[in-house]
Amino acid sequence: MSVEAQLHALVSVAVGTLLAGVIGFDREWRHRQAGIRTHMLVGLGSALIVSMAHLQYNADSAARMAAGVISGIGFLGAGVIVQRHDRVHELTTAASIWVVAMIGITAGAQLYVLAAGTTLIGWVVLTLLRAVTKRHIPPGEEAGGVGQDGR
Repeated sequence: MSVEAQLHALVSVAVGTLLAGVIGFDREWRHRQAGIRTHMLVGLGSALIVSMAHLQYNADSAARMAAGVISGIGFLGAGVIVQRHDRVHELTTAASIWVVAMIGITAGAQLYVLAAGTTLIGWVVLTLLRAVTKRHIPPGEEAGGVGQDGR
């Protein structure tokens, strides 16, 4: 594989890492268990596996590797979910880890506009909708009795 092709793929990895950092910054700012470094590493790894697969293998292999990331990232997300006193915490952080893996996959596939747009939507969900849900849902009255973790 040429150095030029690898450098081009490295751009995809950098984009995936930086976009994941936008989501991770929100989690870090709110002092969540998985912060900016975790999110950036997930975005980096996801973009890297897809970029590498496109360089070394065919599209089917790249799709299989992406599917592996999609299913495997759930284990990392499950690791941040905590249950305390009949309340579940960190669900939003676990979901954000899954989303940044998808952003990384998308960036690794060089779909930069889609990856950036998804990052923007994710940021809106984490920041702007937090204000709406915290303002209009009285404490202790969350749907299904499950606590919200978007502090």
